[in-house]
Order: sequence, then structure tokens, then C-alpha cells
Amino acid sequence: MSTEQITAEAMALPLPDRLSLVQALWQSIDAGLPDSYERDVMRETARHERELSIGKVGRRDRGQAMNPVRGAVRAVARR
Repeated sequence: MSTEQITAEAMALPLPDRLSLVQALWQSIDAGLPDSYERDVMRETARHERELSIGKVGRRDRGQAMNPVRGAVRAVARR
């Protein structure tokens, strides 16, 4: 079964089932991340919050906020 087929079937599930699936998938991704990933994300979050509080940067849009997640997915996919 292709990723596209799995995605189509998952999208047809009722919302509670899709949420359960997302949670299970995220837990599997989180388990595969390097130990340093959480520390790096926390460091980046703290840096952004400091810059936000002094007006150096603006709020992130959804795409920018998802960049760390995309990076994690790429890191896991390269293994």
C-alpha cells in the first residue's frame, strides 16, 4: 500500500480516530529522534521568545512554527 493510499484511508476516518492515529505516529517519530533534538528545540524556542519579547522578531506564522517538525521528519527519514 502506498503512502498516498494510506493517507487517503486515514483522512476518511472519523476525527477521534484520526487524532488517535496522529498521536501514535508522533510518538513513534518522537521515539526515533536523537537525544539532543529536544534540547535543541528548547534552546531555539527560548531564543525566539527572548527576541519576541524585545521586539526583534514578530510572531511566527504556521509554516514557520512547523519548520522544527519538518526538520525532525527529514532527520528521521535520512536514517
